[in-house]
Amino acid sequence: MSSEIITLIVSSLTATISAPLGAWLGAKLQSQKYKTEIDSLRAEVQKKLAGVKDSELENVRKANDILVEGIVTPLKKEINSLRRDVDKFRKAVEKIPSCAHADNCPVSRQLQKLEERDNGTESDNAGK
Repeated sequence: MSSEIITLIVSSLTATISAPLGAWLGAKLQSQKYKTEIDSLRAEVQKKLAGVKDSELENVRKANDILVEGIVTPLKKEINSLRRDVDKFRKAVEKIPSCAHADNCPVSRQLQKLEERDNGTESDNAGK
């Protein structure tokens, strides 16, 4: 009879302990599964964020290339053209004093009128 009691007690204890122990072990395994899944999703999000940053950087590079091609390069060409024109004009103006007609030079008079106008000291005969 005592072996029956011991068997009954052991069976009761096993049943009493196994249900909560099984639930606890199942919860631990589920928790580990979810933790692994969360880590995987975090890694995926980080990978996508890196891809987005690369895409943004590529878009900035393309915009910069468009800006250089469409605006900067033509402006550089225009500036160089203007520099050449100003250099030609400067050389021509520097030759006015050595010209035989310097006293009655219409170009020199017009430049003086423009200079006086720009300085705000237009003379009385500037309009003539």
